[in-house]
Amino acid sequence: MSFTSRRRTGVVGVAALTVAALIATGSSLEAEPATAAPAAAPGLQLQLVWERTLNSQAVSLGSPGVGDLDGQGPSVIVGTISGMVHAMHASDGTDVAGWPYQVKGIGIASTPSTYTYPDAKGTRVYVGVGISNAPSKGGYLGLKYNGTKAFYRTITLLPNGKGSPRGVMSSLAVGNLHTGVDVVGGAMGQMQLAMSGSTGKSLPGFPWLMADTNFSTPAVARVRASNEKDFIIEGGDSTAGRSYAQTYPSGGHIRILRPTGNKGYKNPNDGLVCELKTNQVVQSSPAVGKFLADGKLGIVTGTGVFYKSRSDTNRVIAMDPYCTKKWSVLLDGDTRSSPAIADVQGDGKLDVVMMTRNGSVYALDGATGATIWKRSLGNIVYGSATTFQAPNGNFQYILAPLQEGLYVLDGRDGSVVTKVGGMRLWSSATVTRDPDGSIGITIAGQGGKTSAGKPAANIEHYRVVGSNVETVQTPGSWPMFHHDPQLTGLADSLPAPPD
Repeated sequence: MSFTSRRRTGVVGVAALTVAALIATGSSLEAEPATAAPAAAPGLQLQLVWERTLNSQAVSLGSPGVGDLDGQGPSVIVGTISGMVHAMHASDGTDVAGWPYQVKGIGIASTPSTYTYPDAKGTRVYVGVGISNAPSKGGYLGLKYNGTKAFYRTITLLPNGKGSPRGVMSSLAVGNLHTGVDVVGGAMGQMQLAMSGSTGKSLPGFPWLMADTNFSTPAVARVRASNEKDFIIEGGDSTAGRSYAQTYPSGGHIRILRPTGNKGYKNPNDGLVCELKTNQVVQSSPAVGKFLADGKLGIVTGTGVFYKSRSDTNRVIAMDPYCTKKWSVLLDGDTRSSPAIADVQGDGKLDVVMMTRNGSVYALDGATGATIWKRSLGNIVYGSATTFQAPNGNFQYILAPLQEGLYVLDGRDGSVVTKVGGMRLWSSATVTRDPDGSIGITIAGQGGKTSAGKPAANIEHYRVVGSNVETVQTPGSWPMFHHDPQLTGLADSLPAPPD
């Protein structure tokens, strides 16, 4: 049988629909407990550098992306529910020349990814366009450094261009799949595209039949030593049925797909390297890194909540590059947020940081999944944790976004260092090295009103006082959603310990 589009909103989609409706009305998601802002710990102070309220509806689920668009250092790039893509200099919040870009008739709930070409093409920005309450609108957008369109691709629900169009809530990861610079992301339908980052032309073997909705941002990595190209590692939904000689259960999967998709195979859903099937949807975005025992490469992700009373609900699952489950841990709530892989304690080991929807932050031992520490912050979480290396230290500070602000935790024990932000947050904090060398932290959400009286997108940029670094992409750090500006989801390997 060919699958029908009977579950296009899915779990993350339900969340996105709820957020979109709440943004439209300005109402509260849930009653929020009053929380006093803790005092900053000695040695770490955050200073608000700039703040902007945009004449564009709020930032929802998508986090700030990063790219140097005009040679003036990093810019932060955000998409909004109004369908605007804004680019602002991290140094002072001013607009980059030529921006924003307007997508007409549909909102954006993804994180922009970027790649800087070593020639006249400059930096490209890639955006998944679509929101779940309008799943038949949207697509894959590529933008040039000056805010003009490079390409826009759409995808249909069914193979061979059949069925209604489908939007894209997945963010687009950039990797070397075929041309050297390629982008890939899931869609709110049964098909997904991988395409040239320069032209938007489909790669050989794509579109590929996912067979159900995919909200998961893929990781791109050479998951085995023999790989010469990046493979695609992603979560997905699954509805019971059979399609093109494959039987699908109700639940989800964590899969590794060849960079050539279905090229050379008979059916449009062929080309998998392997997959780990779950009895719950997987709408978290997988992270890849050498966090397993003995520093071996692993893949870790949360799941979802669509199917009721399933054993994989509220779990974090780790597997190896052969799709063999290595550990699975039950947490205290919904694990649709995406994991970070980081050396949180500064002990030379990569661990997993995960947030649950009800406001808990976990540091999990990468080798076993055992809880190192847990911190309950008591509010609602839609974003994911990110981290940065402590100035003059070897451990990580953890940035935990909640609906009522951004918490900074000490990665060694989970203690609260400080809290900042006067807006509603539904996405992750992004860390940059600002032009003066300081560590910058950008958050984007809802605050203030547009000229039409709608809840507006609000951006705040903070500086870590006294910091001066060469880069924030240090081994053991996870500075933004899905790790880096290309959204590879691949953690940097830690240096080997001294003899």
